[in-house]
Amino acid sequence: MKFSKILATILTCAPAFIKAASQDYARHLELSILFYEAQRSGKLPANNRIFWRHDSMIDAGKDNNVDLTGGYDAGDNVKFNFPQASALTLLAWSAVDWKDGYKEAGQWGYMKDLLKWGMDYFIKCHTDKYVLYGQVGNGGLDHGAWVPPEEINYKYPSYKITASAPGSDLAAETSASMVAASMAFRDEDPAYADILLKHGKELYEFAEKYRGTYDLSITDAKGYYRSYSGFNDELVWGAAWLYRATGDKTYKDKVDKIWDTPYGDLDPDKFLGSGGPISWDDKKAAAYALMALTTGESKYVEESTKHSELMVNYNKTPGGLWYDNNLSMWGSNRYASNAAFTVAMLASTMDANNSKRKEYVKFVKKQIDYILGDNPAKIDYVVGADPSSPKAVHHRGASGSKGADKGPSENVFVLYGALAGGPGARDNFKDARDNYEMNEVALDYNAAFQGLLAFLIQEGLNVPDPKQTWDGAWPPKEPKPDVKWDWNLEADEDSYMSGAPKIATGSGLKCAKWCIDLEVDNNVTVQNIWGGKLTEKKDNKYTVCSEYDNGYLDGKGTAQHWNFNFKKPNGGKGVDILPKTAILYCNGKENGDAYLVNTDGSGAKPYGWTAGACKPAFLCDGSAPAPSTTVKKTTAKKTTTTVKKTTTTKKVEPTSSLCFGYKCCETCEVQYSDDTGSWGIENNDWCGIPDSCNEQPDDDYPTCSANIEIAYVDDRIWGIENGDWCIIKSIPDDKCDCKAEAIGYKCCSNSTGDVVYTDETGEWGIENNDWCLFQKC
Repeated sequence: MKFSKILATILTCAPAFIKAASQDYARHLELSILFYEAQRSGKLPANNRIFWRHDSMIDAGKDNNVDLTGGYDAGDNVKFNFPQASALTLLAWSAVDWKDGYKEAGQWGYMKDLLKWGMDYFIKCHTDKYVLYGQVGNGGLDHGAWVPPEEINYKYPSYKITASAPGSDLAAETSASMVAASMAFRDEDPAYADILLKHGKELYEFAEKYRGTYDLSITDAKGYYRSYSGFNDELVWGAAWLYRATGDKTYKDKVDKIWDTPYGDLDPDKFLGSGGPISWDDKKAAAYALMALTTGESKYVEESTKHSELMVNYNKTPGGLWYDNNLSMWGSNRYASNAAFTVAMLASTMDANNSKRKEYVKFVKKQIDYILGDNPAKIDYVVGADPSSPKAVHHRGASGSKGADKGPSENVFVLYGALAGGPGARDNFKDARDNYEMNEVALDYNAAFQGLLAFLIQEGLNVPDPKQTWDGAWPPKEPKPDVKWDWNLEADEDSYMSGAPKIATGSGLKCAKWCIDLEVDNNVTVQNIWGGKLTEKKDNKYTVCSEYDNGYLDGKGTAQHWNFNFKKPNGGKGVDILPKTAILYCNGKENGDAYLVNTDGSGAKPYGWTAGACKPAFLCDGSAPAPSTTVKKTTAKKTTTTVKKTTTTKKVEPTSSLCFGYKCCETCEVQYSDDTGSWGIENNDWCGIPDSCNEQPDDDYPTCSANIEIAYVDDRIWGIENGDWCIIKSIPDDKCDCKAEAIGYKCCSNSTGDVVYTDETGEWGIENNDWCLFQKC
């Protein structure tokens, strides 16, 4: 369910009421998660909601014979693990402490997917106790090219840290992310949480035992994500998370060893007295807040409070955005969110009536409201959230172009949820793809921002927006197959013909690049084709393609053309000889959508696929795959099997086909799943879960007896009988409201009221300042 509390303000219907900017934090939270889905690397899952993203870098790590697929890139195509881990730690922290905000927004399942996609990748990167891969791709090679990740044609080497080439900052940050994520998964997937915690402990030991900054070992990172703050902050940060997750006092002692050291004011290793916000590089203030939250001890609370006071009273733009004249020049929204994040965490430890807490919440809300449009420029800086949102953020895949300064001025694809860098010191902003300072996007830009959205929802401050119906709102609509073709013959003689065919798309059907398949008459000889690249020729079948920036079909009817010369040995009129249809591949032949186009100009239709209302269709037709981490809730008796811990790491390249190349498990208990399949642990080693474990009939649970109360609803309706789950096959007419009541809501009394929101549960309305579910009996 998307929201749980609605302010009375939203129901104030007086004509004079005008909401200056969105305060629908839940809608923006949904969008932010979509941004991370757009950054996924590797083989994408069935529930990929970003239609223009496809599998990429599927052989990452091949140069070192390891599997490094998965994880996230950041708008360029290098997987820099240090900032990636930093972002995921903050995201996991928000999932731990502001979980209710995610749940109230209806995004908890997708949030777990977000975390698991990153954690599964980090597990692959940790190939041995003291070996951690920290980067895939070369910054120089990547920044010299501008292609989407699906079309990389250059090498992307993998880099690692080891005992002889250490990286304490990278290892400790990766540890922190995995330990924080283990806490997020602990209640619902304890086996996976144990795996993450095990890796987290080993990585912290690696960080502490073999010390050094990672950019001295992975030197390519130095020009992009250099560790300016050293590694002391990550050592404290990692130990603080391990202390919170385990309660083991030895980790608290490790925190205090650095915390209590009397560094001089000019010592670069000084840990206390941070004067700036947290960042992908600097974790000091995050550690202050985490230790204050975990222990409540005065020395931690005082340090966190001192820092929070500094952040709340810091310099701001005239419009009210937190602003540092040095840091904020590049990604001001990012730093404002980072400054507010630790303040919000400290506020979470305070009594609800504490005046200081109220001041802190007000500060946090102001920063987020500014970003969402309560600013002098009236811009919602979240891409795809509002018609005012940036349309040309600096992002290779979304651009549909060959360069930051090339192609259409607006990106071809909408990068939903991306937080644009932000305004300048005077609230000024320029929406241009080559404006790196203001219009960059990255994994760390959204991390704290997204967490703060969950915080404000949990605080009960969410105000739902009306249904978003403007062109380009999420979810994206499937454009009409509006394709026009004109042969535009220039010569039609007895022996030859030539022309410059025009092709155009309308109704918002955008093609960053395109290909056409033509099958010409057997009596025609193709002498020449130009203006497009002839990529395939087989008998009388031809494929002509137009690359990025060369013939962009804008969805507004702007015609593009190519040219041809055909020989007609047997004469005849060109209009009779030319193909009556052609196949257009919008956005390329490999991954684009195909349309059968009538070359007489009478229109087109999808070819080989069925169009839906949305793109992808499952977003609107009710067939959307659930988040892959979704598990059926259980209140019944649960049996926990303890597995002996082992330092054995699953090999990357199986050597046989039996259960993915490993011994088949004797039981079906899953300890870990990845792209290969599901895995268990038996006799202190990995084993593959056999296919027979998945061959379960649809009704592998008994049918409930009559009048059993509903306990949970997903794709089926569940009850509990005799201490175990059962399936409720049907609901009597007088039980129409049961589905709503099972998840804590009521059915709408007016069955013809306005539908405000739709999710997998059904259609929702608002009555008496709260959500209600429309009955479907």
